[in-house]
Amino acid sequence: MSQCKRVLATFAVVLLFAAPSWGQMAKRVKVIGRAAGTDVKAGDEAVKAAQRAAVEQACGLFINAQSQTENFALTKDRILSQAGGYINEFSELRRWVEGDVTHVEIDALVSVADFERDWAAFAHLKEDEGNPRMMIVIIEDNDVDDLKPPEFNGICQSRMENFFLSKDVQLMDQAVSEQVRERDVKQAAVDNDVTKLAAIAAEFKAEVLVFGRAEAKRGSTLQLGGQLLHRWDVSINVRAVQADSAAILMSNNYRPKKPYTTVSAAAGDEAFVTLTDDVAAQVLKDIGKAWHKRTAARRILSVKLSEVTRRQAKAVCQALADHRGVVNGSEGAKLRNLNHGVADVEVDWKFDLNLLADTIEEMTVDGMTFEVIEQSGNRLDVKVIRE
Repeated sequence: MSQCKRVLATFAVVLLFAAPSWGQMAKRVKVIGRAAGTDVKAGDEAVKAAQRAAVEQACGLFINAQSQTENFALTKDRILSQAGGYINEFSELRRWVEGDVTHVEIDALVSVADFERDWAAFAHLKEDEGNPRMMIVIIEDNDVDDLKPPEFNGICQSRMENFFLSKDVQLMDQAVSEQVRERDVKQAAVDNDVTKLAAIAAEFKAEVLVFGRAEAKRGSTLQLGGQLLHRWDVSINVRAVQADSAAILMSNNYRPKKPYTTVSAAAGDEAFVTLTDDVAAQVLKDIGKAWHKRTAARRILSVKLSEVTRRQAKAVCQALADHRGVVNGSEGAKLRNLNHGVADVEVDWKFDLNLLADTIEEMTVDGMTFEVIEQSGNRLDVKVIRE
């Protein structure tokens, strides 16, 4: 073989091994999408359905491999709702109507690599959402029969905070917390004002308020081995509250694993130590379960639109109601309040808040586009931009 041919052969081998594996990076498929109706809107919906089907078919092996992972269904719904973003190119092969259903067949080149990358990103985001930042407020009465008022920021709260921190739970900044404890938080806690406490928690960027009331009451006495023992009845009621809406996520009453007995006739504080150490893990587990249920199931989300008329707000509601993520059709997006050009809209939504934010920012309604300027656990503040 000549030197030239050897160089060309070597170059060809290098190209062969250096070329990307396009079978893994992208995949071409032919699929059919369907939508009820025979008008132009039905045709557009059929194209979107075909795009989703194309991504599902091209990435089917990867999707099936993820089926046992936590939050699988939610992650799948969220990422497939943006199926068009994973199609590098597509062409419409044919369109036809059967009965009242429009069919569209497309040929699509799907970016498998982008899909798998975003799946991992969405799953990670979901994991982050499943670990909310908390603010813990507990008041405690170490003897309900005396005349002393309940204490704030005592044994139960400090031990509960330390346990949560040991489990890598994000708590609101304690230095900031101290600035308001002796003023607003203490008074709201004593008054059992959950709404005010939730507002304070939201102000300091906590997503969940953990509000507890611990009580100790002297019980009966008993003789054991010639020694007089005092039994204490101790319990703590804990409510987990979504900070931005004051919605109750969970409310449970907890007691120690076994009745607390001591030789001391005034041992309420000691009983609180045992109580908190016994129940802290279960409290955290119950809060996590309630928060996960909130993020994984449909829920009412609040959308605040700035500088809109009533007619414009209702048009936005109608546009949202047409989205498949909204439950109950036209009743799933309702205008609840309009005050000085600020509209409060409630959306019965079955996906997570991030997807609702993405959906709103992709909408165009009556010449209006939208920008989310603030996002919290249950609420979006949206700026309306007019063309």
